[in-house]
Amino acid sequence: SVVRWNGANRTTTFVSATRLTAAIPASDTATAGTAQVSVFNPTPGGGISPSPLAFAISASPPPANNPVPALSSIAPATAATGGNAFTLTATGTSFVPTSKVRWNGVERSTTYISATQLAAAIPATDLQAAGTAQVSVVTPTPGGGTSAIQTFTVSSTPVPGNPVPALASLAPAGATAGSGGLSLTVNGSNFVTGSVVRWNGANRTTTFVSATRL
Repeated sequence: SVVRWNGANRTTTFVSATRLTAAIPASDTATAGTAQVSVFNPTPGGGISPSPLAFAISASPPPANNPVPALSSIAPATAATGGNAFTLTATGTSFVPTSKVRWNGVERSTTYISATQLAAAIPATDLQAAGTAQVSVVTPTPGGGTSAIQTFTVSSTPVPGNPVPALASLAPAGATAGSGGLSLTVNGSNFVTGSVVRWNGANRTTTFVSATRL
C-alpha cells in the first residue's frame, strides 16, 4: 500500500492493516490550501481508496508586532568636548533585540542587554563640538516605533573624572569546571554607572547596582 498526496506517491511504511505512515516533505506544505490524501494498493486486485481525505494547510500567522520602545534615562548624560569614545547605557521599557539607539537621528552600534536596557557605542567624533545631542531608541517593524528623546550634553567645561574603582570581594568566589554560566556579584567601592566587570581582561555584561556593588 502507498499513500498518495494529491495523486503523487509518498514514501510509505506499513504499520498494520489499519495504519500506514507516510513521509511528507516540507515542499508539500509550503503553500496554503488543501491536499487530497488517498491510498493505493497494487495488483492483483487492489486499486485506489474511493474517498480521499482532505489535509488543510493554513497560511502562516503574521509575525507579532514589536512594542513601541520607551526611553526613561541615559547614562552618562554628559561629556566634555574632545572626550573619548564611550558606552552609553539606555534604560527604559519594551526594548527588543532589534532595537537601536539613535544619536541625533543616526543609529549607533547597539547591544541588547534586556527588555529594559541597551548599550550603545558612542564614537569620539560625536563629542567634537559643545552642544546637545538627541538620544532616542527605535524599534523596527512590524509594529515598533521611536521613543521619546533624552538629551545628552556635550560641555565645553571639563567633566570631573570618574574615581578609580576598588574591588573587595566576589560572590561566589569559585565554581566547578563545566558547571555553566553564573551571575557574579562584585563588591567594592567607587563604582559608577559605566563600570564594567572584566574576566581575565575581557569585558562582561555588567549591571550597576550601587557605588559598592556590580
